[in-house]
Amino acid sequence: MMTFSIKTEILFQLDDFKTEKEIAKILFDKKNFMRYQWKGGSTNLGKALRLLMDKGLSPSYGSRTDVPQIAVIITDGEPNGRFQLEFAKAVAEIRKTDIIVYAIGVGLGRRLENLIKITGDPKQVFELKDYASLGAIRNKLVVKLCDEEQNDDEKENPCDPGKRLTACDGAMADVIFVADSSRSIGDISFNKLKQFAKAVVKRFTVSPIDIQVGFINFGNDSNFEFKLNSYRDQDEVMKAISKVQYLDTAERMQLTYIDKAFNLLIQKGFLHENGGRGGRVPKIAIIITDGAPTDIDATHKLAKKAEQQGMIIFAIGVGKWMKQDGVNLLASDPKTKHAFLVENYDALSFIEAALAKKTCTAAHQMISMAPRFF
Repeated sequence: MMTFSIKTEILFQLDDFKTEKEIAKILFDKKNFMRYQWKGGSTNLGKALRLLMDKGLSPSYGSRTDVPQIAVIITDGEPNGRFQLEFAKAVAEIRKTDIIVYAIGVGLGRRLENLIKITGDPKQVFELKDYASLGAIRNKLVVKLCDEEQNDDEKENPCDPGKRLTACDGAMADVIFVADSSRSIGDISFNKLKQFAKAVVKRFTVSPIDIQVGFINFGNDSNFEFKLNSYRDQDEVMKAISKVQYLDTAERMQLTYIDKAFNLLIQKGFLHENGGRGGRVPKIAIIITDGAPTDIDATHKLAKKAEQQGMIIFAIGVGKWMKQDGVNLLASDPKTKHAFLVENYDALSFIEAALAKKTCTAAHQMISMAPRFF
């Protein structure tokens, strides 16, 4: 991985790490953020191409002679006047090598002509409206990169057609579960609620660049069990859900103050300091409850406010005390897409796949662009 502006730097080389987990750890570890911070400066793309050829893809930096050499360049600008000559020379030289280059131009400052010069092939160029759109091209880019793989039957093909992509592949969203912990549920059913939440999360790709997950527990009050930035992979999130405690006790009966959960969502749920990524990243809440709100008017008002602020609310009503109108009160429009009603907590398993698919489909739709963009 390299970074460039006026200066260029190799952050880590090809043979520094042996597994995907090792690479993910170095990228997602907060201790490394300072090293990889944006440093500003002009766009000296020619110097970056030079470093790529001289060192980045050289044998001394871990490159192998028996596999394709591929570079993916992401930029939101073009070389200014004083860097144009260096850029032209570097482009001419890289075209003489066997390096396969893909270029991703982001934002209004991108220039298609330069992107095509870098790659030598318009089919290897992506144009994006903004950085929030990167997730929308992930699958397409991976497939293209894997097409460049050598034909080796002994090696697993990461783009094997047998590995079907699901609705959640490439989805980017901030998702918060909102769990009813009132007396009507009971400890056994609350555990089934948690199992359902874990089953849905199991269908997500959880990471800081894919789907992030938070969890709010509510009864008389509402509180975060964990926030969007508390955990950075699927295993951690599922363990955290397992540890969530049912709020109702013999000493203190919990009522169904869904309005307080909505208030927490609106005021703090998707704040940047709590892991919210903002921009075009969808803000999604999944509410699970088995009773009518204690304060119906306040709940209705805050549900509307949440939707007006751009949140997508999926509402799941459970059991004989829930009616379709009550679930619709909580859910985003259209209600047929965002509201679910099930007979009991065992029946949650029947909607697990549908909810995960609708959540990820909503995530894709929010970050999708017009045909020219991704």
